[in-house]
Amino acid sequence: MKNIFDRSNFVLSGQGGKRKIQSAFVTLCVIGFFLLSAVTFMNFLYCLSDCIGSIVCASADVALRDALRSMPIFLTFFVSLSGLMVSHTFYRNESPEILAKKAKKHAWIGIVISALIIVYTVAMRFMGRYWSLVEGAPSPLYPLDAIIFAVIMIALGVAVLAYIKRNSKGQIFFGPCRAPLQKRGRGVRSFFRTFWLLIGLYGFCGFFYSLFIVDFRNGYVFYSVAMMLVSLVAFLTVAVWELFYNNLTAEKRKEFTLPLAIVSLLVSVAATVVYFIALKGNLDGPSNVGFGILPIAFSASVNFATLLVVAMPLIVSVTAVIKGLHRNIKKQKK
Repeated sequence: MKNIFDRSNFVLSGQGGKRKIQSAFVTLCVIGFFLLSAVTFMNFLYCLSDCIGSIVCASADVALRDALRSMPIFLTFFVSLSGLMVSHTFYRNESPEILAKKAKKHAWIGIVISALIIVYTVAMRFMGRYWSLVEGAPSPLYPLDAIIFAVIMIALGVAVLAYIKRNSKGQIFFGPCRAPLQKRGRGVRSFFRTFWLLIGLYGFCGFFYSLFIVDFRNGYVFYSVAMMLVSLVAFLTVAVWELFYNNLTAEKRKEFTLPLAIVSLLVSVAATVVYFIALKGNLDGPSNVGFGILPIAFSASVNFATLLVVAMPLIVSVTAVIKGLHRNIKKQKK
């Protein structure tokens, strides 16, 4: 793996100046929409935790009221996710034809959900469910900020549709990162890619929000750091595979799949060991610290949350090792 960082190993090395600029722009869009999806995902989880808490501590009616008032927050996550899917489609796909088809599908999904946010919010205001379009909670401009976000996403969706239509004769940008997918096992691959994405979002949320939530003076310093470490490793394992591995040439991806997977697994195991050592000294750490970092998991059960936290980085690494071993076996058969 000593030559893995050689420039000739990356697909950008064989592209012209304009293509490199386009590739860099698409990559920045993927990163930007990932961060946006992570933030809206965490808001989604906090609101869902509040609804669960209302069911446990209050009543189903209160939970329903909270859910109806939080609906724009729930829908905003799916709009952000559609933006991520659009940018990722340009970043990595099989062919220009499939790219155009998928990008239009995800753009329309984002436009429709954004329009639903606007209609729903205005209707709730007229029905008196919102006292004002600027209630000030959970954000200073809520729910007006949801309408503004929806309008922006509709404009971006329309821009994507216009770009595809204007460049329908082969001029559309196409990121050369993915080989054609075989029909056999397509559903399994799609499942694991979606699962990896949720792990990446969850891991990033757990680490980023802990910087502002965790109080390191309350006696749970080691446990808090260990939990942040596991969340960060879960995010980085996904980021390395998506932003680094997938930008290698097809030949180098085949060569480095297993070595990268093994390194990823070792790092994940090390983070997990640190977490269990920290947990042994702070058995009440999950209930006192964990809820603020990963609320939806700890709303269900401390034991379930602990299992989920530990599993996040390991799932990505183990599936990567399986993929690497499978490729090596196929190579040896040939």
